[in-house]
Amino acid sequence: MRSALMLLVLPAVLATVLSACADSGGSTGGADAGPDPVDAVRAATTERAQQAIPLVAEALGATAVQAHGQWQSCMAISWRYEAFATVEAAAGETAAQLEQVRSALVDAGWADATQVEGHVTVERDDTTVDVQPTPARGRRAWTVSVTSSCADYDGDDLERVENDEPREISGV
Repeated sequence: MRSALMLLVLPAVLATVLSACADSGGSTGGADAGPDPVDAVRAATTERAQQAIPLVAEALGATAVQAHGQWQSCMAISWRYEAFATVEAAAGETAAQLEQVRSALVDAGWADATQVEGHVTVERDDTTVDVQPTPARGRRAWTVSVTSSCADYDGDDLERVENDEPREISGV
């Protein structure tokens, strides 16, 4: 009796799980899938980086900014797009500089999500910006990371994100 019941319930559970996975934002491909999810996430994250990185650079009195973007693995099971910048800040007291960065980003509409001392973390939509001093890269070096949320990709989209090469981000 239990085996017969399992045979009746199992297909319904499997259909529910597959439907939930298809609705979770992952790529399903197909002609009617709408805009290319890989390009859309990369474009949105790059656009937000082009907005946030100059604000950080200005708040820090930065003299040099280098920015690149590339797909990164999220714990080897999904993917996110990350724009990564290194800025050379003017001399200053780190705590005051962190507060200037936080203020500049919050004033521009980002929500403060800082949880780690020595960082500024802000969020908007599905994008997170994290800013921190990085003395290992140089005496006045700071890093700015702008990342999308993690998502699953499959088929051609998965191949594209797995084989993505870093690209320079202009406009920062």
